[in-house]
Amino acid sequence: MYLTPLVYNMLLLFVLLLPSGKLINKANPKLLRYQTDGFLWNTRLVFILLFIVFLTGIREAQPGTDYTSYLKFYNYILEHGYIGNFFKENELGWEYLNLSFGWLGIPSEIFFGFVSGIIWFFFIKGSYKFQFLLPLMIFFVMTSGFYFWTLNGLRQSIAIMIFFYSIKFILEKDPFKYAFWILIASLFHISVIIMLPLYFIKDINFNKKLVALLYIISIFLVGNDFFLSKITELIMLISSNIDFFSSYVKHYSGVDTYLADESRTSSGLGVLLRIVTTAYVLYKSDHILKMQPKLRIYFILFFIGAIMSNVFFSVELIGRILHYFTISFAIVVASTVYYSTNKYERVLNFLFLGAYFVVFNKQVFDTYG
Repeated sequence: MYLTPLVYNMLLLFVLLLPSGKLINKANPKLLRYQTDGFLWNTRLVFILLFIVFLTGIREAQPGTDYTSYLKFYNYILEHGYIGNFFKENELGWEYLNLSFGWLGIPSEIFFGFVSGIIWFFFIKGSYKFQFLLPLMIFFVMTSGFYFWTLNGLRQSIAIMIFFYSIKFILEKDPFKYAFWILIASLFHISVIIMLPLYFIKDINFNKKLVALLYIISIFLVGNDFFLSKITELIMLISSNIDFFSSYVKHYSGVDTYLADESRTSSGLGVLLRIVTTAYVLYKSDHILKMQPKLRIYFILFFIGAIMSNVFFSVELIGRILHYFTISFAIVVASTVYYSTNKYERVLNFLFLGAYFVVFNKQVFDTYG
């Protein structure tokens, strides 16, 4: 019963050992402006990617999750060579990916391992010119619960990670490449189309005081049943005539805590940790953005997601959409930890790492222990 938790903790350890130097930067402040010229694969990164692929391939399906349906879908193709009429329609990219592997007779373990490879390949590449933040990025995306969500929401996870990668084209002011990758992502989950207008986020300034005000207000709206019921009714009304979203609206419009937040906020520690982390990121935001102005887009996306996650805490449909925003959590928190360099901040950093480690292990033992 302890083997799976042990393996996941080994993965966390390997992630933290990715850099050749120290996780918390204590160098001369002038050197903290460092960023790489471009992305470069190395042996350690490839090892981490293959480790994740291996874990995904050998894992057991958990009852009542999306993965069970994906497994049935693929095994049917593997056995019959075509998609059964009783399966709901999926985006073409996902269907042809399944068909391609199914026709070749490739076992499901290898196929789903390959899918996880696609997901985490784009996440790693999404670090853009901040590759030095990857150890902390991977650590936080795992311990915040999003890693486990990707084990089930496979189609949307591919779309989310491709979107995360495509942010580089917003930074480089290349609308055509940005649109191209969003369209590629839509072949796996159509919901990503709503991120097309986000290209113009590059023209928005980060207003710390306004963000702080909106976030405080949003905290008081968490779990407000009357507000949530009215919001759900409004979503149903607006979305009822949008054909390509109608199936998602019907499936996810119930007032149930959406999976990604449920997994990391199922205890008081998880809720408190999320609020404290967001507050600390906001507190350090001026300093971080002075050091690395190109992180501004990630900070804006993160705080949109953080505020809206509070407002729509129990609306799963909105929660699914907000994953496109909250994926920036990883790079935002990683940069906050990395650029917090004085004595007291370093102590706080290790407390953050420890707290997320505890929440992560609680989730692992609850699921696999």
